[in-house]
Amino acid sequence: MAFTVPVIGIFTSGVASGSTPQQRQARLAADIARSNEAWGSGFFPGVICSMNFVAAGRFISTTTINSRSVNSLEDPRLVALIDSTKRQTNNATALYVVYVSGEFLTSSGTVVGIGGPRFKFFRSTTDYGLYGHIVMSDGALNTYALPHEAGHCLFGRFLNSNPNSFTINDPSNPGSAHNNNPQNLMFPVLPARNPFINSAQCVTARQSKIVLQNTSAARRKTGNNLQMVRKLNRAIATRIRYMKKTIVRRSLKKK
Repeated sequence: MAFTVPVIGIFTSGVASGSTPQQRQARLAADIARSNEAWGSGFFPGVICSMNFVAAGRFISTTTINSRSVNSLEDPRLVALIDSTKRQTNNATALYVVYVSGEFLTSSGTVVGIGGPRFKFFRSTTDYGLYGHIVMSDGALNTYALPHEAGHCLFGRFLNSNPNSFTINDPSNPGSAHNNNPQNLMFPVLPARNPFINSAQCVTARQSKIVLQNTSAARRKTGNNLQMVRKLNRAIATRIRYMKKTIVRRSLKKK
């Protein structure tokens, strides 16, 4: 069975490797290639998960967003860009990745990526749809930031029939959004090379509603509980706001 994850890149003005169509294609392709290394063919001592990340579109914006001014996925500028792109893609199920300019996100530290799921619709704890929302800085270039943030999106799931049971926690480390193994892809400090995933992470990611093959039975638009969608999205936003952010092992440049 195929496990396809569509990825849509949104390039803001001034981003690294984003000035020309060729550069944008190359950057998105490189991020997707690393995602397929980690989630597809895999690295020892992890599992081969055989997931397939594919480019589903590239969009450009004349908006300049300084990465240091981005503290969360709820930044109105990010929300506007992602919502505009969704309208252009007919609300396609995908990971929506916004590339912003500047080395690191948030006002301090070496954060290079923030990501998590958002509800597309909700009818029940088994009948729902998700998007993935991700923002990455220039510091994420040539790293495993995209596959890591994709993991946060793909781990979104209900633990039982209670709508309040939705979680984004790492299935191999209950209670935490991250893994404790420094070489695991989902460790909060990005491994520089060969990040592996384990079987629990693979099984959960394959079942994600962001995986294209898991959306075919959920294309009806009737019965969407908008109130629950808003409630769940608020809960996710709060969870992401307080969890550890993805950082790289890199010294801050002295001013």
